Amino acid sequence: MTDRSNTAELTSNEIVDALTSTGLAAGNVVLVHSAMRTLGRVQGGAGTVVDALLKILGEKGTLVVPTFTFAHEAESDPVIDPTVDRSEMGAITEQVRSRPNALRSTAYRHSFAAIGRWAEVLSGVDPALAAYDMRSSFGVMLGLNTQVLLLGVTYSSSTSHHFAEWMCNVPYRHTIDLQVKVRKQDGSVVPQAMVDYQPFSYGGNRHPDFNRLGKLLEDQGKVGVGSVGNAVARRFAMRDLVDLAQSLGEDDPNIFRTAEGKTEEYTLLNTGRIVLSPEMPDGAGRMNRYQWCVLDESKLGLPSTD
Repeated sequence: MTDRSNTAELTSNEIVDALTSTGLAAGNVVLVHSAMRTLGRVQGGAGTVVDALLKILGEKGTLVVPTFTFAHEAESDPVIDPTVDRSEMGAITEQVRSRPNALRSTAYRHSFAAIGRWAEVLSGVDPALAAYDMRSSFGVMLGLNTQVLLLGVTYSSSTSHHFAEWMCNVPYRHTIDLQVKVRKQDGSVVPQAMVDYQPFSYGGNRHPDFNRLGKLLEDQGKVGVGSVGNAVARRFAMRDLVDLAQSLGEDDPNIFRTAEGKTEEYTLLNTGRIVLSPEMPDGAGRMNRYQWCVLDESKLGLPSTD
């Protein structure tokens, strides 16, 4: 891991080298969760990060990012518009979504944008399916042995853990049938049935803790860990996560939550400093704090809370 000053700007080649060191390779399908501010200064901004990822993946690879839109939850009569709905998942995801060769799935909240060989398959799933159904984008990604890249964030940002919850049929989450509208590319608006996947009350003293499974994967040597600028990067196979969750979940349906008797809200990881963000609103107006993971907290520029 390379120590960099606050004024040094990351180049595309440096990002390529850093991500390659985690095991990311040509031909991979990769799902990227990211926090741009954790990297430090980058020449060309988020576009440079996307270009570096595409360079690594090559012509046979596929870049996937979450382009989730929570704003529709606050609307009484939501109209889903895959063409113009902005991603609420950060600058890198919005950069991917807005590229002319990107394709985007249609979903109430959990849409994905993809560029590359399998983009059409990933984006063309039936919007009537639950986001974590085996026939959804997640099911396709599982079948394609997708790699998950956490760039400056912890496992708390890994939506693949929610997919694993679905696969384990955890007792504290359930589906909700929705009736919404979708705006087509020709401008027409049509009704659309969708299915959301939400928690009942988590209850008790336990908290959601996706770092718990993540650390177990790391202890098994199944996670490539490195750094990109100040951001800690982690790469793992979605399939390894689901396999481990299903194996452990047979005896402990709470494997996605803090262990019994633990007072900490999340499991600490062996590499990187976990920093909780200030409270920030999502599109539905809910205030959230996110787990960022960096080498040096003093080099992390925090957003204003004013």
